Amino acid sequence: MLAKAYNSLKTVPISMKPRELSQWECSALLAKSRYGRLGLSMNDEPYVIPMSHVYFGGKVYLHSRGKGKKVEFAAKNPNVCFQVDRLDKNHWSSVVVYGIVRLSSDLDAKMRMFDAFIQKEMEGHGGKQFDRDQLEKMDMTIWEIEIREITGREGIW
Repeated sequence: MLAKAYNSLKTVPISMKPRELSQWECSALLAKSRYGRLGLSMNDEPYVIPMSHVYFGGKVYLHSRGKGKKVEFAAKNPNVCFQVDRLDKNHWSSVVVYGIVRLSSDLDAKMRMFDAFIQKEMEGHGGKQFDRDQLEKMDMTIWEIEIREITGREGIW
């Protein structure tokens, strides 16, 4: 069903003025995308980085190494945004998610994130499946974005 919405994004007649995407179309683009940009802020300093993700169960899941600038920013300010887009010739569509991120390195969070990748057939980490012992030993921070708002637009240029 979401695939139908995603495919319809490029078939909707578009005027020069961008149009708002429905929540269904926003979810479809978010679900189909593999990469996006994570927006963070700390002490009035913005920080935007590309990350792979999976949208599953109404949440955006990301993962990174255990430490670093992005983890430091998110730990101090959990308000984040995440943006994905699609470009086809002269047609574009973009979705921005606003939410609160929860960082975790516990085994349950790792299992939820990898299960989401497997369920969505995203083939993260080369499609390799990990057992509990392997996941527990990984130096990894799991990012679960609890979505407050999703907005999207599309247009032509």
